[in-house]
Amino acid sequence: MNRLNIRFASAEHRDFFLRMMSEARKNDCYHQSFFLCDGDCPETRANIRQMFDFKQDCIEPDGMHGGWQTSGTVRVCRLAFNLWNGYTEPEHSNAYSRKICSAASLPPISWRA
Repeated sequence: MNRLNIRFASAEHRDFFLRMMSEARKNDCYHQSFFLCDGDCPETRANIRQMFDFKQDCIEPDGMHGGWQTSGTVRVCRLAFNLWNGYTEPEHSNAYSRKICSAASLPPISWRA
């Protein structure tokens, strides 16, 4: 992986990011931003395979409805999906785009993605 100047929230965040990038098919800004964003939260790290399909190399929108999701993890996952490809859930339109989320109570580390 190219040397990136990434500031991680914790050692767990860094280790998760590096592990996911080694499993990902591509090392591009989309994968990096997705795993950097979702890696910031212990709950999203623990459930990453519900949010990302490594075989198909794509996000899993159905993971947004997992029983493990909280209001905070939903915001983090929506931001990660939006960074991946501009995805927003149809019923929320652009409510969770980066511009709108900047006013939300997401951790500052999320905005480095």
